[in-house]
Amino acid sequence: MFTDVRLREVWSHLESGGAQALTLDVFDTLLWRMVPEPAHAFVLLGRRLADAGHLPASVSPGEFARLRVHAEQLARLHAEATRGTHEVRLDEIWQLLLPALPGAPGVQDLLDAEVAVERELCRADLAVVELAELAMTKLGLPVYLLSDTYFSAGQLERLLNRPELAGVPFTHIFTSSDAGTSKSDGLFQHMLAASNLRPSRVVHLGDHPVADVEGAREHGLVAIHYPKYSGALEQTLELEGLRKAPSDDLPIDPVDGDYGMTALRARSLHRADALAVPAGLRRYWEAGATVFGPVFTGFAEWAVERARDFGADHIHCLMREGDFLSRLLVGPGEDVGVTISTLWASRQVCALANVFEGNPEELRSFLVRRHAPSVGQLLRQLGVRLENVAGISALADRRLDVPGLLDDTLEALCSDERIRSEIVLTASRLRERYVRYLDSQLPESGRVVFLDLGWGGTIQALLTRLLASTGRGLDILGLYLATNQAAMTHRLAGLELEGYVATSGQPETLANQLMRSPEVLEQLCMPDVGSLVSFDEMGNPVLSIDRTSRTQVAQRAAVQDGVLAFQREWLRYRRSETPMPSLACAGARQAGLRTLTRFVARPTAVEAAAFGAWAHDDNFGSDATEGLLPPELVRRMPYLTPADIDRISMRELYWPAGVAGVANRPLAVISGLAAAAGIPPEEVSPEAAAGPVEVYIDTGGDFVNGPKETAVTRSARDGLSIVRLSLEAVGVRRIRIDPAGRRGLLRLDWLTLSFHINNTPEPDKITITSLDDPAQQLALLGCRLLQPNLVEITGDDPQFVYTIDLATQPQLAGVYALDVELAFGWMGIRGDPLALPAAEPARDGLPLRAARKIRRELGGSR
Repeated sequence: MFTDVRLREVWSHLESGGAQALTLDVFDTLLWRMVPEPAHAFVLLGRRLADAGHLPASVSPGEFARLRVHAEQLARLHAEATRGTHEVRLDEIWQLLLPALPGAPGVQDLLDAEVAVERELCRADLAVVELAELAMTKLGLPVYLLSDTYFSAGQLERLLNRPELAGVPFTHIFTSSDAGTSKSDGLFQHMLAASNLRPSRVVHLGDHPVADVEGAREHGLVAIHYPKYSGALEQTLELEGLRKAPSDDLPIDPVDGDYGMTALRARSLHRADALAVPAGLRRYWEAGATVFGPVFTGFAEWAVERARDFGADHIHCLMREGDFLSRLLVGPGEDVGVTISTLWASRQVCALANVFEGNPEELRSFLVRRHAPSVGQLLRQLGVRLENVAGISALADRRLDVPGLLDDTLEALCSDERIRSEIVLTASRLRERYVRYLDSQLPESGRVVFLDLGWGGTIQALLTRLLASTGRGLDILGLYLATNQAAMTHRLAGLELEGYVATSGQPETLANQLMRSPEVLEQLCMPDVGSLVSFDEMGNPVLSIDRTSRTQVAQRAAVQDGVLAFQREWLRYRRSETPMPSLACAGARQAGLRTLTRFVARPTAVEAAAFGAWAHDDNFGSDATEGLLPPELVRRMPYLTPADIDRISMRELYWPAGVAGVANRPLAVISGLAAAAGIPPEEVSPEAAAGPVEVYIDTGGDFVNGPKETAVTRSARDGLSIVRLSLEAVGVRRIRIDPAGRRGLLRLDWLTLSFHINNTPEPDKITITSLDDPAQQLALLGCRLLQPNLVEITGDDPQFVYTIDLATQPQLAGVYALDVELAFGWMGIRGDPLALPAAEPARDGLPLRAARKIRRELGGSR
C-alpha cells in the first residue's frame, strides 16, 4: 500500500481498530523543504529581499541569514527570561531583526515575505498525505497537526494551502508558538485536553527523536519515528558541504535551493524496494540512490528536453552503457513524447569501419584509448595475421607506447601493399555489415540524437564520418553526461555535442577532477555483456567475452536499482500538483557535477573500499580487466603526497583518490580539498629535508656521460618519501642512486629496479629491502650501514650503486629502459659522530620493574 516502509507500521496501528486519532508533525514529516537544512531557507529569503531592495547594500543574503538565526536565538533567550518558555512567535523574531535592516518595510510585510518563501520551498510528503487521506476516508479518524515552530497555526495554514492537500481537512493545528510550550514540555498535553482523546489511542508520526518520539511516549501516545536522515546520507551531505551553517558560499541555488535532492534522497532510502535489498548489497544500492541517483535522474530529464529542443522525438542510446541509460530515459521520455532505443557502437568497430585507405592517419584512430595496445593486439584488431608481417612477429608483446615503436609498426603495415590491402578489405567487410545494421536503426534523413556517457565524443565523430560516406543526410546531436577537452576538436569540426554536468572540460576545476577517474561511472552503467568487436554476416553484433565477476555483477545491479529507485521518487513529485523545478537548468547541472566530483575526488573509506574492488575493462575489444585499486599502489599510498598523486598516470592507476581513501585517508582528503579549491598539489606537498634524489646510468663508459634524472623528494605523513623515475637505459651496466644530499639517517623500505627488455611484455623487477645482502649486488658509498635497512649518511655525496652481472642476468643485456622506485624515511642529524650505545650487560635475577612490582604487592618500600 505504501512505498515508504515506515508508514506501514503507522497504518498497522491505525487499522488495528484501537486508534482514535492520528497526529502528524509538520516540518520534515508532512512537509519537506527544498533546502538541506531549515536555516538555509533564510539565504533564499535574503536573496528575495535584496532583489526587492529591502536589504541594505552592506548586508548580503548570507549575512542576512546569519542575522536571522541570531535574532531567533536572542528572541528565545528573552522569552525564557520573561515568560519561562523557549517558544517564540515569528513577529518577535522580526522585531529584534528589524534594527539591522534600516530602510526595510514594516514587520508584517517581512513576515509575509518569509512565509511566502517557505511556501515556495515546501512540498507535501506524498506518502504522508496518502496516509492522512486513508486515515480520514477509510478509517474515519481525525488527523491533527502538531509543530514546534515559530509559525502560528494561521501561518502554517498558508503553507498547507496547496493542491496536494486540497482533499485533506485536518481537524486542528497546534503550534508551540500559539500554545507557548513545546511538544516535550506540554504541547501533546495541550492537544489531548483540547481534543478529548485518550493518549494510548493516539498514533503520532514525526521526525525528531526527542520531541516527536520521546515526548509523545512520555505523554502516553504511540510514537513512530520518521527520521530525516539514515544510512550514510548524513556523511555524504557533510562532504558535499550541504550541512554547514547558512552563508553566501552555500552550494545551493538562490531560487530553487537544492532542488529537493536532500529530502528525496532521504525518502528513497525508505522505499519498499530498498528493504528487499540483501545486506551485502545495501551499500551499493544506497550509493545508487543517494550519490548517482540525483545526477543520472537530472541527466535523463535534460536529455529528453534537449532532444525536444533539437526537434527530435527519438533518442538512440549507444551501447554498452546505453542499456542502462535507455531505462533511465523511458519515464522522462514518456512525459514529453520522446521514445528511446539502443544502438550498438564501439570505438573499435567505428574506428575500423572508417578505414578507407589504410594509411597511418586512419590506423592511429585505434590508439584513442587509455592503454596503448601491444603490437599483437593492434594486428588482431586490424585483421592481420602476425606471421604475415615481416620483422614484427618478434615484437608482438611489446606495447606501442615504447618510443618509436608505433611509427615503425604503422610504417611496416602501410608500406606493404599486400598487408595494407588486407586491412582495407577487412575494414570494408565490417563497414558493409555495420552500415546494414545502421540502416535498420536510423532514418534516411533528418535529425538524430545519440546519447552516451561521454567523454571525448570519439564515437560520434567516427559515426558521423561513416554515415556521411554512405550519403546519409543526418543532422546529429550527441548528448553526454560529461565531455572532456578532447571534445573541442570535434566541435571545431562542426559536430554538435553537449554535456550535462560538463562540456568540453568546463567548468575546469571540477571537470578535471571528474575526468581524471571516470571509470566507476562507466562500470556502474555497464550491462552483463562484453564490448562490441564486430558484426556477423547477418548483421548481428559480435561481442567480446564479459569477464566481470558474479559479485561485481550483483553489486552493479544494486547500484542501478538504487538509481532507478531515486528516479521513481523524483518522477512522483515531478508529476505532482506542485511540480519540482527542472533538473535541466544550470544550477541543477552544477549541483550534479559537485556530487560526482566529490565521489570521485573525495570518496569515503567505505565508498573507496566498495567500488575500488571493481574490475574495469578497456572497452576496446580486449578481454583484459584491471582492478581499480591495484595492491602495489595501496602499498605506496603512505609514502605519497598530493603532488605524487597528481603525477600518477591514468595508464598506471584508474582511481588515485579511491586508493588513497582506502590506504591513506588524510591524503585523500587533502588532495581532494586542494583540487576543489584550485590549489596546485605542490603547494600542499612539502619538499623533504633529505633533498633531491639523483639516478645515473652507466652504459659502459661512466656515470657522467650516461643518462641522468633528478627528482624533488616530498615528505608524506610520518616523514615518508617515495621517488619514481624513468630513464632510457640501452646497454645499461650500472645504476647509481644518490639518495640524499645532507647528513642524516636513511631507512630504506624498498628499492625496486624495473628493467624493460626487448621482446618482453613485462619488465624484469629486482626489489631490494636489505642493504647488507651481498647477493643484491649493491655497493654503498658515502654512508655507513647501521642495520640491514638503516644507513648513516656520512658525506654530502652518498651513493647506492647496483652492478648488473650479465653472467647471472643475461636477460638484462636487452634492456632499453629503466624505472627506479625508492621508498624511504629520512631524519636529519647533527654533524658530530654518531655512536651506537653499547649493549647493557645482562642482569642477574628478576628485571627491575618486576622486582618493584613484587615489593609493592608485599607492602615493602620502593
